[in-house]
Amino acid sequence: MQHASSRHPLATWQYLTALAAASLALRLAQLFSPNLLLEGDECILGLMGRHVARGHEFPIFFYGQTYGLSIVEAPVAALGFLVAGVGPVQLKLAMLAVWIAGTCFYFLAFARPLGQSRSFWIALLLASMPAWGATSMKAWSGYLTAYAVTGLVLYVIARNDNRRARPWAIAGALTGVVYFAHPLWLPGLLPIVVFFLWSSRKVAFWTSYAAGALAVALPVSAIKAIWFAGTVPAWVGPRAGNPHLIASLPAVAKQIYVALTGSFYFGNAVPLGPVTTIVAWIWVAILIAAVPVQIARLVTRRRLLWSHLLCLAMLATIAANWLLLDWRDARYVLALHAPLGFVAGVELFDLVDRHWISRGAGLTAIAVMLALQTASLLEFSRYSYMWWTNAPDAPSESKTLRKVVGHLRSRGATHVFTMNALLQWQITFYSDEAVIARWKTMRERYPAYVTEIDRAVASGEPIAIVGYTGYTDGLERIVRDPDAITNVDGKYFIYFHPDEETLRRAGFELPR
Repeated sequence: MQHASSRHPLATWQYLTALAAASLALRLAQLFSPNLLLEGDECILGLMGRHVARGHEFPIFFYGQTYGLSIVEAPVAALGFLVAGVGPVQLKLAMLAVWIAGTCFYFLAFARPLGQSRSFWIALLLASMPAWGATSMKAWSGYLTAYAVTGLVLYVIARNDNRRARPWAIAGALTGVVYFAHPLWLPGLLPIVVFFLWSSRKVAFWTSYAAGALAVALPVSAIKAIWFAGTVPAWVGPRAGNPHLIASLPAVAKQIYVALTGSFYFGNAVPLGPVTTIVAWIWVAILIAAVPVQIARLVTRRRLLWSHLLCLAMLATIAANWLLLDWRDARYVLALHAPLGFVAGVELFDLVDRHWISRGAGLTAIAVMLALQTASLLEFSRYSYMWWTNAPDAPSESKTLRKVVGHLRSRGATHVFTMNALLQWQITFYSDEAVIARWKTMRERYPAYVTEIDRAVASGEPIAIVGYTGYTDGLERIVRDPDAITNVDGKYFIYFHPDEETLRRAGFELPR
């Protein structure tokens, strides 16, 4: 179904430049929004990038866990910090660069069977999907790496015109990277890989692919075993297996819808705007329609290879999420979005080729969807996972958090405790480690911070407790002078110089 080239075709680099520029432009409203606030997990990745930039260490996995390969995202973040300084926008741009690279690989992969022009328009639809509106810049360690490397695997397979064994070794090695970055991408990738290996009917290809995968899996597994020997990870991830398969189906359906809105915080939907809702439901309809379309194709023998493979990738991703996980975080189905976007494009252009719709009608459908998705991404300038509402003249989220840091430093409190989980990472990152923080438990993702803060307590250095206003967990009933709790912009509170008894009564674990 490759489209005939135009009289003056654009060069590949022009398509890639346009795709990268559009992906960035579509997110400028978000990047310059006063609502922009890094999540706690993003701040952890930001701190990892800072440590790489300053030569402190080179983390293999996301701090505190044995998965979430960080050897791509942390160095890219470090490079961004070295070029433009440490900050939330710099981190977002670094992660967006990884995501754009992946989108470009998808474009290059499908330029082979579809043609460059058609692959570009589908990739542009993918780039503007609200499902990737915010998540394309999320520094979660592993997710964007898995997305980008999956696209690269498809590109390596698609460009293997000479049917050589070496590209399969490369594809195998890259598949190993995907596994360690985030295994949730494998269910959608492996059916495509297996089909092309099977259709080649060459044992050498299977052997090369397996050898490449083992060449990555064995040393990384050995490094992981040595790195985590004798230690217990602070976070082990969701429990494997779903003990409530039938009962969980409504939650799975909601999870997919929320993921397609792109507006969520962990497993919770974040209301955004009417256009985003409309676009999400359009993609839900496309997802639902994909299955009967495949059945009709098989019955009528009008087979379309990439439509079948991409639909299989979608179904495998959904099935793996349903069967293997009992947590319904929307980000666990991020691997669904790329095959969904491309199966929609493949089917649309097939309708044009079969003259069921005119070329003009097909382009109009793409233009309308691009317009809707652009409007949706503009709504993401209002995206905020916090519960408070900002007035038009209120300071940005970053300024408010840095104001908290300023209060702490002005009172000499560079070691603090946070009443709320994940806030410790935001304070530490936004202060550029001028203030380090820990939560209640002594078992943290980065133990060095806990050790240093506990030392400060033992030596009598100035410390403080920080939390969200309205979520003090009864601190005002524990401290001697509740009026001494400082309010910062109605969002955060600070209590300076708590003693050890107050810390323990507030629920903080301390060395005996």
